Amino acid sequence: MTNREINHENQPIRALISKKQLIHDMFIVLVVGILLGFLAPFGMNEVPLVWAVFYWIFTCACGYFIFMPCTQLGERYLIKIVPHYFGRLVITMFIASIVMSFFVPFSVWLFFDIAINYQQQFWQVFPKVIVIGGILTFIGFVKDYIHRQNSKLNESEQLIEQQLKKNASQDDLQLEKFMAQLPVDKRGKLYCLEMSDHYLKVYTDKGHHLLLMRFKDALELLSDYKGIQTHRSWWVALDAIVKVNKDGRKISLQLSNQLQVPVSRTYAEAIRAADIH
Repeated sequence: MTNREINHENQPIRALISKKQLIHDMFIVLVVGILLGFLAPFGMNEVPLVWAVFYWIFTCACGYFIFMPCTQLGERYLIKIVPHYFGRLVITMFIASIVMSFFVPFSVWLFFDIAINYQQQFWQVFPKVIVIGGILTFIGFVKDYIHRQNSKLNESEQLIEQQLKKNASQDDLQLEKFMAQLPVDKRGKLYCLEMSDHYLKVYTDKGHHLLLMRFKDALELLSDYKGIQTHRSWWVALDAIVKVNKDGRKISLQLSNQLQVPVSRTYAEAIRAADIH
């Protein structure tokens, strides 16, 4: 008795329910049927327990195969006529209750050999069916609402993950563009940059190399890379920092390659804000 709100525009015809979902729903039908058999509602306390359990399992299973297709088909074909999801749910539940109210007298006749009188029995059964069907449909509505919200949450997480990967990819391209200017044997993990006259000294785990590039241009290329400027002539990759050394008012950063990078007073506050230890 569940429902799935999907976009039906240009959707191919597919199975109303998956095999996995059918097995799950049949298990619930079995549990509900056994429970009703033990509770013996509607004066069935005089019926043998086993027979009552079989009756309710059979009736619940048939009810499922009446309500489920009605709600699924209604969702598929009423979406253009009734745009509101809850409105479609009410209509399909009402139609399914009518069908089920004709089936219940047949089920009673099949199990208890009671003559069928639809004119009388339909109006006796219909109020009960529509109440029970309404409760179960509401449960299905809540279940599907949670399912849809989880789906939206998963979609949002996937979009965020894709965007992060895209951003990371763009950052990698910027880094690759910068590293491509180094000789092949000097390309590696970036440690730091040092401005030296009109040249830029680039330190990596493969050594260092001088580039004819402005310090400002290099910082722009590495603007999204995880690093920080420590001096008007120095920039350091955060993951290259081993520790912070302090000698009175002087501060320097020790890097993985044992290089000591000075920290000027201008950038000392940025170092503290970055929580570098």
